[in-house]
Amino acid sequence: MQERTGTRLLPRRAILAAGAAIVMAALPAKAQEPIKVGMSGPFSGGLSLLGQSVRDGVEVAFAEINDQGGVGGRKLQFIAEDDGYEPMRTIASARKLVEQDKVVSLLAVTGTAPSAALLPFVTESKTPMLFPYAFSHSLTTPVKRDVFTTLPEVRVQMLVLANYILKDLKQTKVAAIYQNDDFGQDAVAGLDERFGRDKMPLVKLPFDRGTTNFSGVVAQAKAAGVEHVVFLGIPKDAALVMREANNLGWKPQFSGHNALGDPQTFQLAGPLAEGAIAIAVMEPLDSDKPAVKAFIAAQQKYKPNTKPTTYSMHGYQAGKIYAEVLKRSGGKTDEASIVSALESLKAFDTGLMAPLTFSADQHAGSLSGAIMKAEGGKWKIISGWLAAN
Repeated sequence: MQERTGTRLLPRRAILAAGAAIVMAALPAKAQEPIKVGMSGPFSGGLSLLGQSVRDGVEVAFAEINDQGGVGGRKLQFIAEDDGYEPMRTIASARKLVEQDKVVSLLAVTGTAPSAALLPFVTESKTPMLFPYAFSHSLTTPVKRDVFTTLPEVRVQMLVLANYILKDLKQTKVAAIYQNDDFGQDAVAGLDERFGRDKMPLVKLPFDRGTTNFSGVVAQAKAAGVEHVVFLGIPKDAALVMREANNLGWKPQFSGHNALGDPQTFQLAGPLAEGAIAIAVMEPLDSDKPAVKAFIAAQQKYKPNTKPTTYSMHGYQAGKIYAEVLKRSGGKTDEASIVSALESLKAFDTGLMAPLTFSADQHAGSLSGAIMKAEGGKWKIISGWLAAN
């Protein structure tokens, strides 16, 4: 079919194309632009597996969302910067993302120390920092207007764990063998709070990061008549402590924060990890829950050469929640709209962790954890989501 224009005949498809161009030109330019979101994380160095996995998860979520039409017709664009888990590089990366790349939010920044280092910049630039893979008390206490977390901080985890030790296991001779830094001290503060309420003593045995010989602290714990050791550090060090206890012929109950419940604990400690207890902050990868299966299927579809981990599950969830926030904000990406939309989330259930609730005076979305136990070479959740109290 042809139509006449002046003395020239135009094919109908040319007319349709011209019409589409006119419609697109009539739309606000912003409606056609992608929504830029940034992340800083360790994609190189000793913690690269953590950073790369979180990044993978966000990229999978955004790919899935974009394939479904984006949010309000706008695609999500993700820009990730490597900081090597060095806080000063994190600050430089965030500044570049905000000032040069023009991201509207920082999403899933990875690392407790790097996330904490960003607080002054986030406040100064009024850039929302959402759902970091971090556990620092300083991120949400006191409340920071532009910082929202989903992972329960380590103090919260320790309140849940201490309740379980005292009420369910009925054990009172407990030692904390902990990394002597902000992380470890935050964790011990949580244990102290709960044990102090029952006027129960807590043996505190700190060690410095980089320690390779744990014979001293393990011997001290055994000599104190301890029946339960709460280990607060990385899985590699947990395995060394378990081996040292085994060398002494001592078999206390071991427990720890969420990092102890990583599959690599089994790889490093072998059967010595059996029976250990850890706090679950997300569902395990072998969960039968539909949301977990959907996440794994999505990662296999969009990143078939990568391995799903609990870290990538966190990134995936962060991406999905961000899309929900944009829907609630009516597609507005300014700071005030994002904050307001987040503070409207109540008992929001992703199916991947405990339901999340935010408010104007509570930006820590989860104050719960579950108990998981090492059985048969796997971590199995043996409780429901337990509120910290």
